Amino acid sequence: MADMDAYCDMEQDPDVRKFVGGYARSREDAESRFLNGAFQPVNDRLAMWATILKSENKYIGRCGLYPHFNVDGNPIKDEATLAFYIARGYWGRGFATEAGQAFIRFGFDVLKVKRIVATIQVGNDPSVHVIKKLGFMLCHTESGPRSFYHLELKENI
Repeated sequence: MADMDAYCDMEQDPDVRKFVGGYARSREDAESRFLNGAFQPVNDRLAMWATILKSENKYIGRCGLYPHFNVDGNPIKDEATLAFYIARGYWGRGFATEAGQAFIRFGFDVLKVKRIVATIQVGNDPSVHVIKKLGFMLCHTESGPRSFYHLELKENI
């Protein structure tokens, strides 16, 4: 419960939400999502986890690996999706890169996935920069009303 205000602030920030849904949520909707566990782990390891800045003991977003789903909505064996969602006041400080590096190691070394993917909306240049810095390669670009880059990182064998 101590993280609800910080969580809701992020959900209400149009700059934060621009590339994840495209619109800011109302406080009521954000509180409901927080209270009803919209981000519960799919299992005990693949999930978006609260990201706490230790020096401030403050919630600054969520990062993690979650299942990579096929077009039918089923998880793809040995694959995961990397995502990071950081509060605007903490952008540009390396937190997404640091979290990404940790979750990539976790995915390959602990979970033993063979491939990690990321999907980033075209125009979200800072996230593209981070994901490429982490070693991801562009697979294809999806065009439409909202266009997306699809990137991947394969396990080094």
